[in-house]
Amino acid sequence: MPRSFGSSQRIAAAFLTGLLTASVLVPGAARATCFQELAIYGEAQANAEMAFRDDLHPAEPSLNRFVVTFPENAVSMDGMVMMAGEPSRPWAMVMYNCPEGDATGAEIDACMVWEGPIYGIDSLGNVSAVPDAGQGEEAMAAILLPDFGASVRMSSAWGGEGLSVAPRDDFRLKACQE
Repeated sequence: MPRSFGSSQRIAAAFLTGLLTASVLVPGAARATCFQELAIYGEAQANAEMAFRDDLHPAEPSLNRFVVTFPENAVSMDGMVMMAGEPSRPWAMVMYNCPEGDATGAEIDACMVWEGPIYGIDSLGNVSAVPDAGQGEEAMAAILLPDFGASVRMSSAWGGEGLSVAPRDDFRLKACQE
């Protein structure tokens, strides 16, 4: 004789089936948290990638370091986040072809592609500061660099053998470094 289930057992079975299905079908449902310093973001228009780094030196004043790459043009830009301004807030700088070692203010100005406030956007759409590296905080769902694309067009990375498609200002979380 077939076994019959009561309504509460059917509900529990449906709930468990839903959980199992969700963990198989939803990407990342069972994946561990990605920390901000291991996050990799993508930008679709120029196919750019922003990869945060976890190799900060304890004496370094940076909150984060990252690299923005444009694989199609073999262009790579270095970025850093520091506290600046009044009131103090995360301020990012993106540089291209800066000299190694000590550099003058004029040399830094010449290689500066973009600088400004950097914003993190969580999975619910809330805007806040990007978590500091090494704090064990979950990576933001997106990073916003206001006017980054326009600044790239005005930089030395634009034209010639460099970039020909300007990126958008927002980068979406796409992967986590191992």
